[in-house]
Amino acid sequence: MRVFFLVLLYRALLFGVQVLVPCLSLQNMSTAVRTETLNQNMQLRLSDKPPPTRAFTGAPLVGGGGLSAPCPAAVLTSSARSEEATPAGHRGVSSSSSSSALRENPLTVLLAWMNAKDAHLQNYHNFYLDLGFDVLTVRTLPLQLAFPASGAQVVAKRLLDFLVNHPNYNRLVVHGFSVGGYQFGEVLVRIRKEGEHYADVVPRFKAQVYDSLVDYEGIHKGFPSAVSRNQVVRKVLELVIRLQRVLLYPVSTVYWKASSRAFHDNLLTCPALMINSKRDQVASIATNLLVANKWRQKGTDVTFCTFDDSKHVQHMGRYPELYCSEVLRLLRKAQLIA
Repeated sequence: MRVFFLVLLYRALLFGVQVLVPCLSLQNMSTAVRTETLNQNMQLRLSDKPPPTRAFTGAPLVGGGGLSAPCPAAVLTSSARSEEATPAGHRGVSSSSSSSALRENPLTVLLAWMNAKDAHLQNYHNFYLDLGFDVLTVRTLPLQLAFPASGAQVVAKRLLDFLVNHPNYNRLVVHGFSVGGYQFGEVLVRIRKEGEHYADVVPRFKAQVYDSLVDYEGIHKGFPSAVSRNQVVRKVLELVIRLQRVLLYPVSTVYWKASSRAFHDNLLTCPALMINSKRDQVASIATNLLVANKWRQKGTDVTFCTFDDSKHVQHMGRYPELYCSEVLRLLRKAQLIA
């Protein structure tokens, strides 16, 4: 029965990707950015800008648990994404990753949504690179989500090992999209399991952003939406994942739940920004708010930003100025920029 299930899942994934790829090929795939691929999941980009000036106010980092100011009203209507070539200043990294070990710039860990391409992430890359942040893009592949022990947990270890080997990156920002929240949960699980080895990583995180966060309960909707735009394929995958929760509980579900618990009980207490939308059919506002309130009870300053009509992981494309202003506000609050 399990063999049949695995074959069914593989065929659904294969067909879903075949359906999705032609749609992605219509995007303007910029090749102006040169990146260093560290492994199949991670790419590193270095900014040619100097490290941003930090605001030293003498006050402690923000960590209050009260209600945050509401997100500005969503009044912009432009949905066009910038397709301009990446500025010459964003030329990736040198041929040797040793150069990154000498950097003094802050680092943004960008946890991409599933099957996100460079063209989709370009605006986010440019936003941070222009500020003088280096960017480490982390991708979790569909099968790595489906089978965490040999997938998402390996990605978590790769990320943490990179951070341990680059202690110069002592000002970290995590910016996760959709199932990127699940992936960060796996990171938190590994930190708890191997506390001594990764203990120094936690205080280096200064700010956290979660866009269209998908928790354990949303995987059965988020996974099919990321793999295919074909409604039939999505329904099949949703059914398969629901069955997988039962049939392959020790292979998948137990890890998904552990990641969710670790994320709800977040080790990080640095300021956080949660971005979502009333129109998002994948990410649950109620679940996001539940997580935000749990963090607030621990003393974490959480800003909850909700748009009215932007779709899943498309908030920046719909409201670029408001989106960027909220992230900039967070970075100032964390004293990462002036």
